[in-house]
Amino acid sequence: MLVLDAFRGHLTEPVKSQVRAMNGDLVIIPGGMTSQLQVLDVVVNKPFKDNLQKKYTEWLLSGNHALTLTGKIQKPSIRLLFEWILHAWDAVSTQSIIRGFKKCCISNELDGSEDDALWEEPVEADQLGSVDSESEHSGDEDVCEG
Repeated sequence: MLVLDAFRGHLTEPVKSQVRAMNGDLVIIPGGMTSQLQVLDVVVNKPFKDNLQKKYTEWLLSGNHALTLTGKIQKPSIRLLFEWILHAWDAVSTQSIIRGFKKCCISNELDGSEDDALWEEPVEADQLGSVDSESEHSGDEDVCEG
C-alpha cells in the first residue's frame, strides 16, 4: 500500500501504472487531511523542524560570526547544516514513528485492538529522552569525511 497526499503528480497515470505493476494499492489522502492521516505530518515534520530551528537559533545566538561585505552574517557551513540535520533526525525516535503509523491507522491490527491510538496525544521528543537509543549517529563523530 502506498499512501500519498493529493498532489497532482501522485495522480498521474504513470504513477498509478507503476503502483499496479508492483502489485500495490494506491491510497490518496484527501486535501486538508494530511495533518491527521500522513505519518510525516503527524509525528516527524514538526519535531524535526523544531530541532533544526533550535540548532540554527543557538548558532545565531552564539555570536562571533563572519560577515559578508554588506555586513550580514554569513550562512552556516554545509558541514554544520549536515550536523544539524543529523541531530534533528536522530531526535525523532523510532517509537514515535511507529506510534505515528498506528495513529494514522496504517499499521493497526485488523481486529481493532489498536484503534485507540488514533485518539492518543503525541509524546514530545523531550519527554522521550530526546534521542532514541537506537540512533545511528551519536553526534560525536564527524559527519562529512574528507
